[in-house]
Amino acid sequence: MPSVFTYQKTDKLKSRKQTQHLFSTGQAINVFPIRLIYTIEPIESTAANLSLTSVLQAGVGAPSRTFRKAVQRNRVKRLLREAYRLEKPNFISQAALDNKRVNLFFLYTDALVLTQVEIQGKLKEALSILVTKLNK
Repeated sequence: MPSVFTYQKTDKLKSRKQTQHLFSTGQAINVFPIRLIYTIEPIESTAANLSLTSVLQAGVGAPSRTFRKAVQRNRVKRLLREAYRLEKPNFISQAALDNKRVNLFFLYTDALVLTQVEIQGKLKEALSILVTKLNK
């Protein structure tokens, strides 16, 4: 399997500061049952800055109000991560990410869990909408 289909530690949105900034100032794309919250920020192209953090970082979430049991939340998050991992190379090849830092957060909003193929299709649709916004 090629190494382009990865979701490594540097690709994960873990910083509390960045996550709070994402939820406070980010824009949203809704493709039911996925809500994509994103921010696009310019970055200065220093070698030290690019080596420490990734240009594209993503996080996933499932509300505990909808999914009361942690097992259900973890399954939904696992399905979202896998769908993103498979769609990320296509997104990177289509999007113009030159001197831009993109933070993404995928929220699952439905109470019923879809199959992996359906979630991947919805996530692909949300990312294609984001590509058109990035390329403008």
